[in-house]
Amino acid sequence: MKTINDFCKHILFSEKLEEKLISPPLSIFDEIDRSIQLPEKPARSKKISFSEVKTKIPRLEHLNSVENRAISFHHFANHELMAIELFALALLKFQDAPKKVRKSLFRSLKDEQLHFTLYLNRMREMGMDFGDRPLNSVFWKQAPKIDSVEKFAAIVAISFEGANLDFAILYKNIFLHFDDRLCADIMEKIYRDEVSHVKRGLYILRNSEKFSENDWDTYTSLLDEKFTPRRAKGYCYFPDSRRQVGLDEIFIENLGKYSDEFSKRKPQALATGILNEKNLQTQFVL
Repeated sequence: MKTINDFCKHILFSEKLEEKLISPPLSIFDEIDRSIQLPEKPARSKKISFSEVKTKIPRLEHLNSVENRAISFHHFANHELMAIELFALALLKFQDAPKKVRKSLFRSLKDEQLHFTLYLNRMREMGMDFGDRPLNSVFWKQAPKIDSVEKFAAIVAISFEGANLDFAILYKNIFLHFDDRLCADIMEKIYRDEVSHVKRGLYILRNSEKFSENDWDTYTSLLDEKFTPRRAKGYCYFPDSRRQVGLDEIFIENLGKYSDEFSKRKPQALATGILNEKNLQTQFVL
């Protein structure tokens, strides 16, 4: 395994979980190869294969239970593994992206491996292993739409990772409410890294020929009608997290106001109570 392409192919074509988490060698280098055949989906062993069985994440007030906290981490870990694979796919797919962009994608991929490992280790401490519950492919369903590095930035960084800013803040405070400092500290680490990841996505958009007058117009121009900006925020929206990223006020305001047919989830009472108690500036998405 000498090149970044070798490393990414190893992640996508290896079935075993431990092979997807392997660290790259320090001597790894980037080398362009436009002949790589990309898979429609990543190789996965039976235990960690995608499932069409729908599962629900526990309600916030039920996170006093260790089992429910483990289930929540299983849900988060599923997202992280898909992110690992999607960053690998992007690096293989966008060989002509600027060197700085490819370097940033590679850094984010390694961060996602760490995030998954943090979730996995804590989950196991709480009595659950990855693959004990069905795993959806919600992120991978967007892969066919990602035909440019700008679309990757819009869908994965600004949307999926942007929404995770909100969820990381929310769950950190919920875990603290239930005196689980270990889980809360993991969410704090996730938040800090996601700020960097969204910044990297924003850099891609702002340095693209596709950039228009502002962040919002550029971002929305890269989405199709079935993938809306609603995917870029949680049901508790924290505008200051987007300011920390560096998104402009037009984006922050428009995302806060945005709603569609999927925007009807009501904020849970525990969330409103805890966040108001901590004086966290948030908008509850109705």
